[in-house]
Amino acid sequence: AGFHLKALPLGGVSGARVLGLLHDAVIFLLEQLQGAAGCKQHRFRFHRYDTPDDELPINPSGCARAEVYSRSEIHGRGLFCKRNIEAGEMVIEYAGNVIRAVLTDKKEKYYDSKGIGCYMFRIDDFDVVDATMHGNAARFINHSCEPNCYSRVILVDSHKHIVIFALRKIYRGEELTYDYKFPIEDDGSKLHCNCAARRCRRFLN
Repeated sequence: AGFHLKALPLGGVSGARVLGLLHDAVIFLLEQLQGAAGCKQHRFRFHRYDTPDDELPINPSGCARAEVYSRSEIHGRGLFCKRNIEAGEMVIEYAGNVIRAVLTDKKEKYYDSKGIGCYMFRIDDFDVVDATMHGNAARFINHSCEPNCYSRVILVDSHKHIVIFALRKIYRGEELTYDYKFPIEDDGSKLHCNCAARRCRRFLN
């Protein structure tokens, strides 16, 4: 009692910034929480529950930063920027059905027998995201030995999500790529790379 503490000169720094609530990664996690859709005054940046009112309306792929265009010079179809993306910015989540890793061989053989291209992304030693039949536009991101994106596994509500981030500044119209880093095949065979990057390793594994 009797002591009077001077107020800290915050210089306009808000409580949200002090707590780190304005960081992109934190905002991404908060927008995934149950009940987030009820925050009507919040302008969602990563997970959209309704039609946004910004200059880039959401598209059927579920990503406002990228869209599938015509064929890729690397392979098949690719995912391209619709606006500039800053280094470290979240681009898109790799979404699909989460299956057990032990089922991947069986799934791949089934898809191959039906002539269906297989899109899978390993989360860890136990789970894999199968985006072949139920996935989003992230499955169209091609490999490059000199990529402009990278992937990270993020934990949200005890569930692991694969999220693609910009490795460097990416400009509108660029194709999005990341390094697949495939493991060596059981028979030791190599998967040829078609990325045509200046420092191409020639193989995906």
